[in-house]
Amino acid sequence: MTDGDTLGVHDFPDATDVPAAEGTALELRPVDGMPTWFGRRLARALLRLVSMEENKPAQLSQTVTPTAGYFRRDRHVHPVVDPDTYRLQITGVAAPRVLTLPELLALPRETRVCVQECAGNGNHLQGSAGLCGQAVWEGPSFASLLELCGGPGPATHFACHGLDDLGFLKRGYHYGLSLEELTRARAIVAVTMNGEPLSRRHGFPSRLIVPRIYSMSHVKWLGHIEGKTSPHMGIHNRFVFTNKERRGGKWVRVQARWIGLKSIISDCRAARGGGWLLLGAAWGGEHPIAAVEVSTDGGLSWQRARLQPIREQVARDPRLASGEVDGAWSVFQFHWQPPGPGTYKVGARAIDEAGNVQALDNDPNVHGHFNQTRVKWRMVEVPENRLPPGD
Repeated sequence: MTDGDTLGVHDFPDATDVPAAEGTALELRPVDGMPTWFGRRLARALLRLVSMEENKPAQLSQTVTPTAGYFRRDRHVHPVVDPDTYRLQITGVAAPRVLTLPELLALPRETRVCVQECAGNGNHLQGSAGLCGQAVWEGPSFASLLELCGGPGPATHFACHGLDDLGFLKRGYHYGLSLEELTRARAIVAVTMNGEPLSRRHGFPSRLIVPRIYSMSHVKWLGHIEGKTSPHMGIHNRFVFTNKERRGGKWVRVQARWIGLKSIISDCRAARGGGWLLLGAAWGGEHPIAAVEVSTDGGLSWQRARLQPIREQVARDPRLASGEVDGAWSVFQFHWQPPGPGTYKVGARAIDEAGNVQALDNDPNVHGHFNQTRVKWRMVEVPENRLPPGD
């Protein structure tokens, strides 16, 4: 199949799940970035120095990522917020108001199941692509908070400010989105994660969740929602989370925003009866995921994986039953029987219902670290003693 081919949602075979054997897995090694330069352990330590912690690879093939070990990207500041004195200010709207934590917790809640992903996840520097996860979030919708304030009033944009403040050293983190983007994404102010109150690490007592938009906008320790009549021009919007795109022969700075079409093989486990299971997830883009293809020869050939669309997962998992899943990932598996021992280059590419295919490499007309939609290749060593049985 070529990148221009169009697929329908039912064009792939409905294969039966292949069970995994116990206790045997192969390491999937990134092909670029810090893990190849310094080794995975030192690369993880270097990421922690800049306040990044990744999920374990095997967690990226689960429908719901466990809260323990869930990735983080912040500024080394996890404020201790007193629930008794906490206040959420909402200003710049028709009727500004301040909510206490009990008032916020008493509001009607909605549930979102969505991918959270650092805008630079899996770039050529990081390589390992573990700055993402999928959780079940619950809280009042952003739209309902505006209704509580009599509507947006003159505000067309909103800046959300966190309480991770170091006084004169660092102001609290802040990021802005338009009202149209927040409405389109069906944002919520989350007060629970995976059915439990937010931890300090993950933004207690409340944080913004914006499905389908990169997580630099998911402001933690939310203290102030500021309505504005023009786009927020903070440093993170203007300079930090930006790429340069070639438009009309000129390079133009563009903010990172909507998550692009992508996928990852995150786990390789021995299959019962021989061979291996390649497991992973696919997400992003403007349309639901229709299929995933896997290559085990560096892109020379592609074969269809067994995809479990997110809406099928909802029917099987009671944690997801009441949640909106626009922006959630779908998991997949591929039963692989390599022809012999050796080193293989494996990768996956996602295909959506409109026939869009994940690109093999990044767009040459875009320069920067963000919205890395290229195929994430991994090298894997297949040992002699785990070959599939002969005919």
